[in-house]
Amino acid sequence: MKKKFQQCYDISEKNKTYLKTSSNRSKGIFPEMEVAKAHMKILNNHIKKNDSILDAGCLTGHFYRSFLKRYKDLNLKYTGLDPWSLHINEAKKIWKEDKNVKFIKGWVQKIPFKKNSFDISICSNVLTHIPSIEDPIRELLRVTRRVVLIRTPIHKISYRIQMVLNSKWFKYTKVKPKDEFDKKGNPRVYEYFDVHSKDYFESVIKKFDKNVKVKFIKDNFYDKKNINYKKEVKQKINATRVNSEGEQVTDLLIIPNHFVLIKK
Repeated sequence: MKKKFQQCYDISEKNKTYLKTSSNRSKGIFPEMEVAKAHMKILNNHIKKNDSILDAGCLTGHFYRSFLKRYKDLNLKYTGLDPWSLHINEAKKIWKEDKNVKFIKGWVQKIPFKKNSFDISICSNVLTHIPSIEDPIRELLRVTRRVVLIRTPIHKISYRIQMVLNSKWFKYTKVKPKDEFDKKGNPRVYEYFDVHSKDYFESVIKKFDKNVKVKFIKDNFYDKKNINYKKEVKQKINATRVNSEGEQVTDLLIIPNHFVLIKK
């Protein structure tokens, strides 16, 4: 099992199931995600003509389709960053005719761009899967001139959660059910689904830039019917759905998603 920044490669490096879902979103085969609509709504008053935008954890660039839908005349420059070659290569194929787009392989923990390279940076559904959020937040603040928008689970209490994988239900790992945990009780292959407390999250932001303005916005923008879109839920492993009480759920976990709007 390979790791980088204490993240397991098994979950994403060769995950063609997730790739197909992302690709269908970017091509417009699947409908626009509710989270993408929410990003556009929150950023609406912050986007300016000729802005440069970084999408950290871009997959195949489906957020760019949302930007184009609303801001085609603003000549936005979009850069997608993702650590997995299969996503970057597919994104380059999908968007090859668009000269305002580029895709770079890289990690949000060490963004390969100079200080203040982008006007706006977004990072959606990424930090929950990263064991330490300090490096990503430092890097997002470093490369961004005006606005950073992060979407991640936020609560009054922090929780460290690991989904443990095995080959019986997840075909992209060779770890058998009997080997899920080592002799010390540690999972061999896993993905984090961490929830961070509001106080901790804000303290990390202020650690790197005490002058920024931070606003936490609960993610209640979604339409239940659209999140529970049957084709996508069937195709994606542990797809997010909405329960009868209107809460977003992944498998057994109720996910308290929030947007964190950071303005310099």
